[in-house]
Amino acid sequence: MKKLIIITLVLLGSTLAIAQTEFDALKTTQTDITGTARYMSMAGAFGALGGDASAIKDNPAGLGIYRRSELVGTLNFLFQNTKSVWNDKSSGDNLFKVGFNNFSYIVSKPTWSNENGATTGLLNSNWSFSYNRLQNFDRNLRIAGDKSSSSLSDYIAYVTTNAEITTNKIFGGNDINYDNNDIPFLSVLGYEAFLINEEQAGWKSDLTGSEKVTPSYTSNETGGINEYSLGWAGNFSNTFFLGATANIQSVNYNSNTTYGEAFNDRYGGYTLKNSLSTSGAGINLKVGAIVMPIDFLRLGLSINTPTVYLLNNSFSSSIQSNMYSNFLDSIVSGKSDNYGSYEFNLQSPVELNLSIALILKNKGLLSLEYNLKDYSALKFMDVNGSSASYINENEGMTQMLKISHTFKVGGEYRLTENISLRAGYAYTTGATTSKAEKLVLYNTTRNDSEYFLHNNSKYITAGFGYHESGWFLDFAYMNKMLDETFYPYNTNIIDVNPAHVITFNNNLVATLGFKF
Repeated sequence: MKKLIIITLVLLGSTLAIAQTEFDALKTTQTDITGTARYMSMAGAFGALGGDASAIKDNPAGLGIYRRSELVGTLNFLFQNTKSVWNDKSSGDNLFKVGFNNFSYIVSKPTWSNENGATTGLLNSNWSFSYNRLQNFDRNLRIAGDKSSSSLSDYIAYVTTNAEITTNKIFGGNDINYDNNDIPFLSVLGYEAFLINEEQAGWKSDLTGSEKVTPSYTSNETGGINEYSLGWAGNFSNTFFLGATANIQSVNYNSNTTYGEAFNDRYGGYTLKNSLSTSGAGINLKVGAIVMPIDFLRLGLSINTPTVYLLNNSFSSSIQSNMYSNFLDSIVSGKSDNYGSYEFNLQSPVELNLSIALILKNKGLLSLEYNLKDYSALKFMDVNGSSASYINENEGMTQMLKISHTFKVGGEYRLTENISLRAGYAYTTGATTSKAEKLVLYNTTRNDSEYFLHNNSKYITAGFGYHESGWFLDFAYMNKMLDETFYPYNTNIIDVNPAHVITFNNNLVATLGFKF
């Protein structure tokens, strides 16, 4: 006889907390090396150089280098390939996208004293109006593992039992429901889908003995971080350049993920689906300076103030299970889902840029840049600016995130009067500690237990450009290799092997600009 049980549960809003995580904060505030083709072909090493529309976002003083006005736009073709290895099993996915990296209008205006022959003091007063794509979230990812003796159901049973110990309550079947503040909503999903069972010693996974599962994970991410800037910079005596930009950043991130396990001994399995949308805006101020002590040497320094975001998160989750017993005519099926939304503030850390460039007369240049960003200083706040509701998350930030260092080197060689060749390399150290973990709070309604550790990012770049007196056309190729470690749930609690994930972003970039 076939037995069919279907249970549906919807959460519109309750007294349960909706936890924000350290990994959400990191995702929202990490930026990339994107911009004009010239900027990307030299791995973004433009802090001391200036004279490029995208260099302004790193060091606003670069705007002061301009002697002529400019209108510029950049098109980016992304060819993405992701590869993963989980329990010695390889898998992957790919993506193709076309988008705009930047659009800028530069106004270079000599001062009255400059026009009348002065060589000292303020010689140029320049303005910029810019759009820049700071981060591209687009990614398709597939991670398929081989047989494992550990299961997400083990983790669900653990957090449910531990919630009982923490609250000194015993949860029977009637207590596992959506408005119970003492357990995570993941426990509700696991209970309704028949993944956990209550025993005298606590909750246990429905897996028995040596039974194994075959896990898999897929995700589709879209969106990005865009920045809209108004900038000013001055040229003082052709030796000192000072600039500042006022910036508004817009954040749009969407993810749809599916984590599933197939039961190897009894057939069937389950899938847990999560969707998350983050949207909002933030403001910041950037100031910078460039000094030219001698003709062939430039030194750059810039500071980006913390960005303060007002963000909204919307999420939904659902779980579907179909488990077959040893008798193939017996099926137990469960289903549960929930959704909700909330607003919060997020403050990013201060960002520091140091740079140096050598100008080799009319033949070329060499530039180096260093960027420091302390992600452990990220801070959650409520919409009123209070961090009291995020004590655990903010403490976790200091323990799980760390200072990230970015090193850039880029060069340009002028092959002819009109044609230039370029190349570069950049390396960003990991932003997460090796012991970082995602914790499920006992009153949270979020059910996405997976997380990624950022190990490093590497960039290899090359390009060329053709310049005439009134216009220019630049091309670039950038290969970015993002190295991450994937955990399906907290493996410090349930022992399971993580997956190694590499994302290759191959960018073909074209920039068209006009000078006047």
